[in-house]
Order: sequence, then structure tokens, then C-alpha cells
Amino acid sequence: MTAHRATSSARLALIRVIVVLTAILGVNYVAWRWVASVNWHAWWIAVPLVLAETYSLVDSLLFGLTMWRLRDRGEPPPAPPDLTVDVLITTYNEPIELVMGTAQAALAIRYPHRTWILDDGARPELRAEAESAGIGVITRSEDWEGMPRHAKAGNLNNALMTLEGEFLLILDADQVPDPAILDQTLGYFSDDRMALVQTPQYFVNVPASDPLGSQAPLFYGPIQQGKDGWNAAFFCGSNAVLRREALMQLGVSRYVTEVELGVHRALRTARSVLRSARRELGKDDL
Repeated sequence: MTAHRATSSARLALIRVIVVLTAILGVNYVAWRWVASVNWHAWWIAVPLVLAETYSLVDSLLFGLTMWRLRDRGEPPPAPPDLTVDVLITTYNEPIELVMGTAQAALAIRYPHRTWILDDGARPELRAEAESAGIGVITRSEDWEGMPRHAKAGNLNNALMTLEGEFLLILDADQVPDPAILDQTLGYFSDDRMALVQTPQYFVNVPASDPLGSQAPLFYGPIQQGKDGWNAAFFCGSNAVLRREALMQLGVSRYVTEVELGVHRALRTARSVLRSARRELGKDDL
């Protein structure tokens, strides 16, 4: 067992001890509050207070359940060579200099890839500047006219129908990627079951001494690690790498489900029409 695994195992054991103690003490306390300490003569104050305490306990227990299977993956495995990756930068009307700053940083990513700007604003000036820098631009075709556009999700779906990379790195217009982002994430996809690797966000305008947790270290740390242990890590909509095949499988599954629902609706409608026809014809006409 490596030193990292030993540390992770000790950390998980400590977390589980804390969860169990919290559950035992919390349930005992809330039970005592409901049974023996509520002042029913002032119920309009006492009951909301004990309800808030009960809610707090339930919230703590759910958080403890998430932490129960916390998974620390340690150092990322090396990225396999020769994977095809498309880096997608979604934008609508953000300032061109902001979008191009992100795009230039995406170009500087060390692992071989292609960089694309998905411009839902279809701005000619952005296309000209991007293409002069060797960056591809994708906009919606006329096929989308009069159809629900679904904002950023539709923008990405439109690009999926155009590109062929095995993996996608999705970035918002103002998210400057680290040059090593693909080197630090693609190795996880050596596991064929891996569909998503979500990276944390770091804000350059937040000081290291920030006491308010603006970098969201709790969410991108323990919460995501806990959900990873339950195979339920969040896709946060950006700064994540996705396996294209997994996305396409989801699309096919959704299509099949919608077709199935449509068939069931049609059959229900047909049954209603037949019943109405029988009632109008009457038994003697059948």
C-alpha cells in the first residue's frame, strides 16, 4: 500500500467515525427536543425552532452519507498519446477580447487538440479574429430557425453534430484553462467506464487569504469526492472533459425514450378514438 493510499484510508476512517458520532448524538438530541423540551405554550416560536434543528440534522446526515464513500484519486495517471480532443469555448455576446483571451489560452494547452469557438451570436468580427489566430468558429445553421434553441446546451449540441473528437473540453467564455489541463485529466479515461472528469474553478481575482470560501473548495473538494464515490459526481457545465461516445449514448437513449413515449401517447389516443367510435355506432351497428 502506498503512502497516499494509507493516508486516504485513514482519512476515510476518521470521516466515518465523525459521521457515526454525529448521527448518534444528533438523533438523540433532536428526539429529546421533540419529546421533552418543546414549550407547547409558545408553540409558534418553539415548533419552528425545533423544525429548523431537525432540518439541520437531516441535512448533516445527508452530507455525512455523501462523505461516507469519499474517493481521493490521488495523482492523475499520465495522459495516453494520440487521443483526439476538441476544446469548445461557448459564447453569445461576451466581449470579443475576453473570448479571444480564453481562446488564446486554449491554444496554449500542451496536449494536441483543436480549439473551437462556438459563437451563438454569429459575430463576423469574432470569426475574423479567431480564424486569423488559427481558431475554428462554429455557429448555428439555418436549420435552427424557428426551433427551440436551448441556449448553451443547444450551442453545444450543434457543435457535436459537426465535430468528431473522441473527447471534449468545455469552457465558458471567461474561463482561462491551465496549459496542463488535458495532461492532468485524459489519463482517467483509460478506464472505459469513465465519461466525465470535472475540474475545479479558480478565480484570479480572489486572494489566497479569502475567508469566505469564494473558490468553492468545499464543493470542488469533499462534496465532489464524495459524489465520485457514489458514481454521482456533478457536471458543472464548464471546465470539464467529457467522452464523446458517452454523450452520444445519452442522446440515443433519450431519443429512444421519447419515441417510446410518443408511441404510448398515440396508442392511448387511438384507444380513445375507437371507444368513441363504438359508442357512436352502437352495439347493433358493430
